Amino acid sequence: MLLTGARLQAQVTRAKELFYHLGEKDGLSDNLVNCFFQDSHGVMWMGTQNGLNSFDGSEIRNWYSGTGGNGHLADNVVNAIGEDNTHAVWVATNNGISSLDPITHKIRTYRTTGANFIYSLAVDGNKLWLGSGDGLLLFDIRTKTFTPFINKVNKANSLSRLDNYINYVYLDSKKRLWTATMNGLWMFNIKKQAFEQYDGPKNDPRFESMFTMVYEDHKGKIWAGGWSRGLKQIIPETHQVVNFNRVPSMPSHIMSIVEQLNNQKQYRLWVNDFLTELNVDKMQAQPHDLKPIAGATSLNPRCLYVSHDNLLWISTVKGVYILDQSRQLFKNYFVSQRTNISNQNPSLFAGDGKLWLGGDNDFVLKMLDYNFNVIKDYTPVFHHLSKDINNSGLAVTNIVPHTDKELYLATSGGVFRVDKRTNKVSILSSSVGDSSRKTSFINNIYFNHDKIWCFPWRYGVWEYDAKQNKFISLVNKLPDGKVLKNLNLANGVEDKAGNIWIADMDYGLIKYTSLTKKFARVVNKYVPPFSRVLNIMALNGKLWTVANNDVVEIDPVTNDSRVWSLPEGMNRYTHDYTSDNDGNIWMATRTGLIAFNTNNFGSSRYTEEDGLINNDMDGTLKKLPSGEMVYAGENYITTFTPANLLRTPARKELLLTEVSTGDTDQLLSYTSKVVVPPGKERVKIKWAFVNYSNPMQNRYYSKIDKIDKDWNYAGNKGMVEYNGLSPGEYKFSYRAVTSDGLADAERTITIIVSPRFWQTWWFQGIMVLCFITGVMVVIQYVRLREQRKSAIQLQLSALEMKALRAQMNPHFIFNALNSIQECIITKNTDTAYSYLSSFSKLVRMILENSEKQFITLADEVETLKLYLAIEKLRFDDTFEYLIQTAPEIDISFIRLPAMIIQPFVENALWHGLIHKKGDKKLVISFAQANKHLICVIKDNGVGRGLAGQMTSASTIKKHSMGVKITEERLQLLETEASIVIEDLTDDDGNPAGTKVTIIIPLEY
Repeated sequence: MLLTGARLQAQVTRAKELFYHLGEKDGLSDNLVNCFFQDSHGVMWMGTQNGLNSFDGSEIRNWYSGTGGNGHLADNVVNAIGEDNTHAVWVATNNGISSLDPITHKIRTYRTTGANFIYSLAVDGNKLWLGSGDGLLLFDIRTKTFTPFINKVNKANSLSRLDNYINYVYLDSKKRLWTATMNGLWMFNIKKQAFEQYDGPKNDPRFESMFTMVYEDHKGKIWAGGWSRGLKQIIPETHQVVNFNRVPSMPSHIMSIVEQLNNQKQYRLWVNDFLTELNVDKMQAQPHDLKPIAGATSLNPRCLYVSHDNLLWISTVKGVYILDQSRQLFKNYFVSQRTNISNQNPSLFAGDGKLWLGGDNDFVLKMLDYNFNVIKDYTPVFHHLSKDINNSGLAVTNIVPHTDKELYLATSGGVFRVDKRTNKVSILSSSVGDSSRKTSFINNIYFNHDKIWCFPWRYGVWEYDAKQNKFISLVNKLPDGKVLKNLNLANGVEDKAGNIWIADMDYGLIKYTSLTKKFARVVNKYVPPFSRVLNIMALNGKLWTVANNDVVEIDPVTNDSRVWSLPEGMNRYTHDYTSDNDGNIWMATRTGLIAFNTNNFGSSRYTEEDGLINNDMDGTLKKLPSGEMVYAGENYITTFTPANLLRTPARKELLLTEVSTGDTDQLLSYTSKVVVPPGKERVKIKWAFVNYSNPMQNRYYSKIDKIDKDWNYAGNKGMVEYNGLSPGEYKFSYRAVTSDGLADAERTITIIVSPRFWQTWWFQGIMVLCFITGVMVVIQYVRLREQRKSAIQLQLSALEMKALRAQMNPHFIFNALNSIQECIITKNTDTAYSYLSSFSKLVRMILENSEKQFITLADEVETLKLYLAIEKLRFDDTFEYLIQTAPEIDISFIRLPAMIIQPFVENALWHGLIHKKGDKKLVISFAQANKHLICVIKDNGVGRGLAGQMTSASTIKKHSMGVKITEERLQLLETEASIVIEDLTDDDGNPAGTKVTIIIPLEY
């Protein structure tokens, strides 16, 4: 606020602490927490009015009571939590106690035979001391038995029963067991099994009966809290009681006491009521009431706890608040609600132990000390001068020092000077321009050695001419910028060669070469045209800037550049940036304060969760000579020390909290190797960063080899799920980073996905062996088949030669030649020539067909015609023959084994017709049915019976062999061919010929 007195001050006299919050919105089972506990793995446990919670920095898990059995808590009201030497977690409830295995999450419940209201517990090796409404109980973890200890020191009366109503039990470092009861503070001697009162009406003039809490500090002092008489120190050796309720601001209602180290490494006691901090040495109490809004109802702190990392955990009616003393990073000071510093960006300059803060309207310029006491208010002077230049809305946009005597001010009303010695303010120039255009709005002022440059709004660079008492234009628009607006420059820096690099808010970077005195646009692939550049800094011989949310380093000699993109979540609009004494770049952005380390190129972010007033830092950021940073916002100022924000934090533990497979969770916590059972398609992995300072902003990453090439961002919870992992061994890496990016940890575990039995090496080996065996069997089968085929081919060749010999027997040849000779002798030369031609054709066809396994039906019919023509000559033309083919048969395409029909035709002639007297007929017909060729050879001879009697043995043998050879050929061809021979009779039953039916499949 604008000061009461002379102080620019917030509405409180001290910086308000930063608290982190956890509540039902984050997964807490109930906002009202009764107790806290941190286990040996660093996991925080919270018992509430409605269930038990564990928080590992990533996920809050809940456990509740049920209908019974070992899978549920004894009761939903959890009053106390502890851990035994096997790392089992024990909870005291309103209906007994329960143990929980943190790895398997299996819960077992135990109850006494009496009342089971257990209000407190203390772990003593393999035993638990329990405070209940019916006295002190000892629970043996090994035998699972309860042993009661009743306080009978006082005579039985209406109040003595309150000696056994125990609100709290505490085992101190000397193994003394303290009990806070409804009737004073007692100590139980474990060896003697005896009670002794240490705070009662006899030794405490301010005694109250109801004690709620006992605590031992780092020095071994015993502290106790009462319901209405406040904090007490107990001195066991003398039974002395020291009361602290007379300390100013010390509350009287104490339910919780803890001790915490502050930033000065000094121990301070905290009590719950009004969240009061006690300096015991100075007897000073400081309330820290948790009121989110001034005047709001107190959040009523109830239970306190200090975790291993020195964080203070506070239970309230609105959830849990966490105080990290080391994270009180920012100090915020507010301007009065009646005015803002500036409606635009405020301006800042610090030097000589003073801070000049520029704004507009009622806050044009003030000079402050570093405690924000106002030394000089220049606003009335500027209001007076603004009337002279007819500019009532004067705003200071930048403050630039010139020597140690003067400050130059860039304003919306021109350029002003302030004499630091006399505090005199004067106008250097109320406007810049010529007769065609003038402007009064100045972005900034730059001193090129003894020359004064100013950067008007979109009006280039102007230099002050003292003789003419005005600014002269150096450059307005670059030659390559015909279609661009005028230069809109923000700030400049000089390199070692004397060249000046200037940031252009519209078009990137401009370079002024001192030798040529020329301005030119900087061509850089990382700062392309139309880049928004607000500042440029010289650090360690290099130039640094921020363009398009990228941090860019430029070598001013070679123009070589490097770029680093800001991480996801940090790459938003940048309002202002500057560097600290260590060369880190600090950026005020739309998403908070970003720090970029120019040595390791890492980024850190700070937000409202870390104590900023607003994540959208649309203001001005400057460095003080002391190294501190000052940020001026619309109506407040924030200061911070960069080294405190970038300190090396304490090591944080990274836990693998769960690996579950399939539909059923199989908790395999705290391991380095996980075996996934066969057939489990889903693998879910959870991990946690044990960092409770701004825990909901921890960042988690993971990757698995063979699948991921780079880290995958998992968000603010460490959890990833894989579906359908192939059998094999994987390396799963998991990582976590704190919200500020300063602390991180990385671990790797081995995941072995077990194969199903058919995916195992032995099964696949058997399959390969079976395959090889099968291939060998097939090869052997093919080889044998080929051998058999070769043998069959040899047999066929032999049989065909036999068939040839059978058909071309000497008798046939001799008789045929005799018949031809007779024709020649009788000078029947035409007939002799005809028969000789037929005979030669027949011999040629038989020889040709003998080389083929299959021939067409046309060739077979032609062979039969030639054969029958010659035989008819031999028979002196005494028989007739007829060859018929069905009209649907295409004899050119039907194929059948060579020389199959002829032997049966020959048999018909020489067995049936030769002995026949009278009319002799032979009919050969071919038909097709059901994909078969049907050949019928029918004669009207004497029949097989009479022929057998009349034919000589040799003749029979010859002809029988021809038929037999044909049958053997068909068998070797492995076809479904068949031969049926029928004897024909007349109406009287006398032999009337023979009918031979040959059926051959049409598959050739």
